[in-house]
Amino acid sequence: MKATHLIFGIFLLAAGSSVFAESAREIAQKVHDLPDGKTSFSTATMTLIDKNGKSRVRDVASYMMKEGTTKKSVMVFRTPKDVAGVSYLNFEYPDNPDGSVKDSDSWLYLPAMKKVRRVSGSNKDDDFQGTDFTYDDIGDRSMGKDTFAILGEEEVKGVPCWKLEYTAKDKNAKISRRILWIGKENYVVHQGEYYDKAGKLKKTLDCEGITQINGYWTIQKMTMTNVQSKHSTVYQVKDQQFDIAIDAAYFTVSALERELLK
Repeated sequence: MKATHLIFGIFLLAAGSSVFAESAREIAQKVHDLPDGKTSFSTATMTLIDKNGKSRVRDVASYMMKEGTTKKSVMVFRTPKDVAGVSYLNFEYPDNPDGSVKDSDSWLYLPAMKKVRRVSGSNKDDDFQGTDFTYDDIGDRSMGKDTFAILGEEEVKGVPCWKLEYTAKDKNAKISRRILWIGKENYVVHQGEYYDKAGKLKKTLDCEGITQINGYWTIQKMTMTNVQSKHSTVYQVKDQQFDIAIDAAYFTVSALERELLK
């Protein structure tokens, strides 16, 4: 899964407004459908920074493959030793024909326990392995999970963007509302705000190094900051490749159990 992706299902928006040439749903659909290859591979660092400025660095590798309408991705932690081998496998499906959500299938492997556990839909709002990204953030969030609105147009670091809001249909969702700034030129997320169930700002997202690699738009650096806990996570891409040969066997539960990906 491309770096940008880890992370990039988190950024889908939509909704209608007659004031703008494109409705929010049309914009969101283009964000959701940004080309990202038939396969991809990336390595990256995830730096976790606590409120005192103390940091922990983790090296990760991510793989993605599309099979029909199913997008399969797997992320594995390589270092440090205490998380090495922890792997997350995710199968994402298109929404059902009636527009309802078809939940993804997800599994987490914990080498210390030599055990794979299934990640249920109710846990997708949980933080992913101590980072400030949720399980839902690192996949392609279904369009069917939200309602949408365009709030206006603003520049982010000199780049013209649409300011879009999406609200979770699930009233129990830990993140009730997201506001994302989407580049008009390329439909890539430039920054975001995430609000909790009480309507208070919980997290902010800052994206840097937006560039094309082999014709695919990518984000090279993402910083997610929990403004309530003063904790942040920086995701920095080191290597990104698209449309390369990847073994389909990587995207299986047995590959996690055998610790095939290291």
